[in-house]
Amino acid sequence: MDQTYRNTPVYSEVIIDNIFVKTFSKRKYESQFNSLYQHRSNELKKRVMKLAMPKWNGCDINGMKTKFLPKVLDVPFSKPCFIIGTTLADMKYKPDVLKEVELSVQGHFKELNELNGKAPDSMQDIDKLRKASYSDPKTDKLWLEDESGRILLTGDLLNKKILVTGLVIGVLGMEIESGIFHVVDIMYPEAAPQKFIEPSLNKEGKLLLCSGLNVSSKSDFSKYEMLSSWICGEFGDIERISSINEMMILGNSLGVNDIQENDTEIKSNKPKKNKYIEDFNSQYEEASVKYLDDFFSKLLQSVPISLLSGINDVVESGLPKQAVHQSLFSKSSKAENFHRLTNPSFYEINGVRILATSGENIDDIMKYIIPNINVTEDPIDESITNDSRLRIIEDSLLWQIIAPTAPDTLWCYPFENSDPFTLMETPHVYVIGNQPKYETSLIELKRKNGESVTIRIIALPKFSDSNTCVLLDLQSLRCESVEFN
Repeated sequence: MDQTYRNTPVYSEVIIDNIFVKTFSKRKYESQFNSLYQHRSNELKKRVMKLAMPKWNGCDINGMKTKFLPKVLDVPFSKPCFIIGTTLADMKYKPDVLKEVELSVQGHFKELNELNGKAPDSMQDIDKLRKASYSDPKTDKLWLEDESGRILLTGDLLNKKILVTGLVIGVLGMEIESGIFHVVDIMYPEAAPQKFIEPSLNKEGKLLLCSGLNVSSKSDFSKYEMLSSWICGEFGDIERISSINEMMILGNSLGVNDIQENDTEIKSNKPKKNKYIEDFNSQYEEASVKYLDDFFSKLLQSVPISLLSGINDVVESGLPKQAVHQSLFSKSSKAENFHRLTNPSFYEINGVRILATSGENIDDIMKYIIPNINVTEDPIDESITNDSRLRIIEDSLLWQIIAPTAPDTLWCYPFENSDPFTLMETPHVYVIGNQPKYETSLIELKRKNGESVTIRIIALPKFSDSNTCVLLDLQSLRCESVEFN
C-alpha cells in the first residue's frame, strides 16, 4: 500500500517570540499603566512625525501656512496647524473605574451603588449595555491628549474613520472654538519594517487554521471526528491534506456551558462578576478537557499542532494570555510537535512571520463602533454586529497597535517600559480567531523610504458554529476555506 508523507515544517531557531511571554514568577502588579502608555506614545509619535512632517509642514490652508505644535495646549485660535497625541474616546457606557474611586473617596455611596447596579433596575441594565456597545452617539466625544493636556476633536472626517481609545495619531486642522479642534486630515504611524522571507526556509506547505472548537458536554462531537478523519486522510483528498505542514488552533478550544436557573449549586460556587472584565462563565469540565487531550494526541501522530489560549480556556482573563498549562493536556504535552502559544502570539513557520490572536482585541474595538441598539432612536439590524470585521482588522495595522483599547477597556498586564501590542515588526500574516465569518484580504502599507509591506489578513470563524477551517499556502499566502458538512 502506498503511503503519503507530509513535509516537515521549517522552523527558525526561535519559532515563538517571547514578547508576549510573562512568567508568573516574574510578574509585578504594583506598576501603573502610565508606563505602557508612555512607551506607546514615545514610539509611535516618532513614526507619525516621519509621515506628517513632509506632507503637512508648510502646506497652505486658506492662505495660511501650517506648522507643527509639540503641545496640544499650544494650539492657536483659528490658525492651521497639526498636532500629535493619544486618542481618548469618551463614551457613556464605557466602564470607568476612576469614577468609582472618585465617588468612594468623596463619600457619594448612593451614586456609587447606582453605578455598580445595586439600586434601581434602570441602572442594572448598564452592564448589559456595555456587553454590546459602549457608545451612545448623542453624547460620544473624541479627545486628543498629551503630557500638556487634551483637546476635543470634531469634523465630518471623524465620522468616516474608525477611531478608538489608545491610538497615537496626527491631526491637521485648526481650533474653531476654545478647546475644540476641527480636523481636516489624519495621519497614522509609519508601518514597522517587515522581515524578509528567506527562500531557503520558504518550502512548499500549508498551515491549517482553526478557532473556536468550543468543546463541551453539549457539543456535537461528530464534527470534530470528521475534522480529525479528514486531517488523517480517511476521507481521501490526499493531495490537499498531504500539503498541511501544521495545524494552528486560535483559542476557545473549550466551550462555555450556560448556567441554568436550577443550577443553584454551580451558581453559589461561581465567582462574583467583575464588571471590568468579561463574565467568568466558563465551567471547567473534566470530560471536555480529556476529550480534547485525546483529540490532540491523535492528530499529533499525523500533524504538528500549535495552540493559542482563548477567553473560554482555563487561563487568566487579561492579555497577553499565557499558554495553557501543560498539565491540562497531559498526553498531548508529551509530544515534541505540540506547541502551546500565548495569545497574542508571534510565530514563524517556513520563514513566514504570523501574528495570531483569538479575537478579544477586535471584539472590544467593535464595542466602540457599533451604536448601542438600546439607546439609538432608529433600530439597528442585528446583522450589523455580524458585519465584516475586515475594516477594523486592516485599520488596526494602520494604527500599528493590535490592542489599542488595552488597558482602558480590555484588561492587560501593566507592562513597564514596553507595550507588546505596539507593532515593532509588521507580520506577513495576521490571523484573528473567533470572528463571525470567514474573511480575508491582502493589504499594502507604505513606508517613508518608499518601500511597501504586504500583509495577508485572515478572519477565522468559530468552528463550533461554522464547521469551517482555513488553509493558508505558506509560499503564495493564498488561502481557502474548508467546510465540513
